[in-house]
Amino acid sequence: MVVDDEAISRRAVIYALEKANLKCTSVEDPKTALTMLSENQFNLIFLDVDMPGMSGFELCTKLRTLPGHARTPVVFVTGLTDFESRARSTLSGGNDLIAKPFLFMELAVKAMTHLLSNQLAIKPVAG
Repeated sequence: MVVDDEAISRRAVIYALEKANLKCTSVEDPKTALTMLSENQFNLIFLDVDMPGMSGFELCTKLRTLPGHARTPVVFVTGLTDFESRARSTLSGGNDLIAKPFLFMELAVKAMTHLLSNQLAIKPVAG
């Protein structure tokens, strides 16, 4: 899932994910995203920070309380790269932060890394 109120930013993230052969759902409104997250399971979530009505930090904190998303990887994609924003991304439950503007390949590689790491953490290793 990609949540960003700016259409161009949303499209850039989607493009990078499609380059990694990943399908995604995009949402511009964080409140709509929270409703969708409460009703559906997503494997990875990309959030903008600065959105009207609810910040990405607030959305991340709320989605962490949902049973299906306590461990879902969350990556913030934002222009806010100062120390305070990076700290807030972690404190709100985020797993990573990518600074805008980003390289498409960087986002695609981080997406694959988080997906694979999460799958390995959930599935028991056959011995």
